[in-house]
Amino acid sequence: MVRRSVFDRILQEMQEIRYRLDNIENSISRWNPPTLEISQSDLFLLPDHLRKAYLTVASKGECSATETSAITGRCRAVESNYLNQLVRAGWLAKRRSSKVTLFRLVPRKSMNGKAMTKMGKYRKKSVKADAEVSGQNGPLEGTAPRTLNLKCLSSDYDGTISPLDVTRSDSHVPLETGVMLRHISRFLPISIFTMKDLDFVMPRTPFAHAWSAMGGLETRVGKKVLRKEWLESALSNVSDAIHHAKSYITAAGVEIEEKQDSEGNTIAFCVDWRRAKDLEAAKSQAEAVASDCEALKLRVLRYKNHPFFDVYPIVPDKGRALQETLQELAVEGGVLYLGDSEADNPAFRNASISVGVLNGETPSKLLDCDYFVKFEDVPRFLKALIANDLRFSSDFPMIMANPSREKRVEHSNHTERIGK
Repeated sequence: MVRRSVFDRILQEMQEIRYRLDNIENSISRWNPPTLEISQSDLFLLPDHLRKAYLTVASKGECSATETSAITGRCRAVESNYLNQLVRAGWLAKRRSSKVTLFRLVPRKSMNGKAMTKMGKYRKKSVKADAEVSGQNGPLEGTAPRTLNLKCLSSDYDGTISPLDVTRSDSHVPLETGVMLRHISRFLPISIFTMKDLDFVMPRTPFAHAWSAMGGLETRVGKKVLRKEWLESALSNVSDAIHHAKSYITAAGVEIEEKQDSEGNTIAFCVDWRRAKDLEAAKSQAEAVASDCEALKLRVLRYKNHPFFDVYPIVPDKGRALQETLQELAVEGGVLYLGDSEADNPAFRNASISVGVLNGETPSKLLDCDYFVKFEDVPRFLKALIANDLRFSSDFPMIMANPSREKRVEHSNHTERIGK
C-alpha cells in the first residue's frame, strides 16, 4: 500500500508537470511578437563608424563588445565606446549576463528631437571627414567642378549597385546601398536598367519607380508595362536556339539563363561558363552555340574578357530605353546614369551626367562615361549626393574623371574646328 501511494504521488506530479508544459507550449504558439523594423531614414543619420557597429549587432541579434570587435576588426575598447553611444542615443539596449555586457536592438518608433539633432551632427561630421579625404582621384586640378541638380537617378543593376560575381539566387543590393537608394527614392524617381528580366530585378529593387528589363525589350513604370509588339514573331527562333544550346552544351558548370517577359515567354537568354570546371571545353561549346544563334538571325552580345554572352532577337539599346522611360516619368534633364559595361554606353550618352562603376571586370577604357567611382564607394557616393541636397558635383572625393572620355571629346572638338 505504501509503495503504491508513492507511485501515485509521482504519477500525479508528472501529470501536473505535463499540464504546465502544455500550457507553456500553447502560450508560446499563440505569441506573435511584432517585427522589429529599422527606419531607413533614421539609419542614414548614423555616421559610418556607428552604423557599422549597429548593423553588426543587428546581424547577431545580441552580442558583446568583444564579439562585435571580432567582426568589425576594431579594438574592443573603441567598439565598447561606440556601442555605449548607441545605447545613450536609444538605438541599442544592454544587459549584464554574468561578467559580460550584452547589447541588443530595441524597437524604434521615431527619434526624439534631441537624439535627431545629435545624430544629425554626427552625420555632418562624417560627411565633412569624407570631403577632407585627399582629392587625388577627383577632378583635375585647376578645372571648375561640374555640378548638376538631379531630377532622376538611373542605374544599371549587375556590377553597379549589386555584386557581379555571384549566382543568380545570391544577387542582391548591399544593405548600405539599399538604404541610400531608398532615401533618395523619397525625393527623386529611380529607374533601373538591366539585361535580366522583370521577375528577377523588381523584387531586388523595391525602391525603384521604373524598370527597363532585357535591354529595353520590356519596361515597367509603376503598374504600366510597355512591351515591344514585334517580339511575337521572334519567339520561335529564340525557342529553337535555347533547345539547341541545352542539348549541345554538356560541360559541367555552364548556366543557360532564360529571360522571360511578364507573360512568361522566353525572349532572350544568356550562356554563362564562369563556373565551368573545364573553361576551355565550355568556351568551345558556347562559341559553337553562338554561331548557330547568329545563323538564326539572332543577335549575340559578347562582352570583352567576360566568359558569358547574351542572345537577343535584336540588339538591345539602353539609350533608347532610357529615353522611353524618362518620357513615361515626365523627366526632362537632370539625369544621372550609373553603369559598368559597354552595354551602358548608349545610356551614358543620353544622360546629363554619366558615372561608370569600377568593379573587378569593368572595361574602363571602353566606357563612354564622364566619370568613374569604385563599386565599394557607391554607398559613400550616394551619401554625398544626399548630403549635397541631391546635387552632383565632380569634386566629390570618390569621383574620378574618365581620361578616355576627355580625349574623345577633345578629339571631336578638334575635328569640328578643322571642318569649319
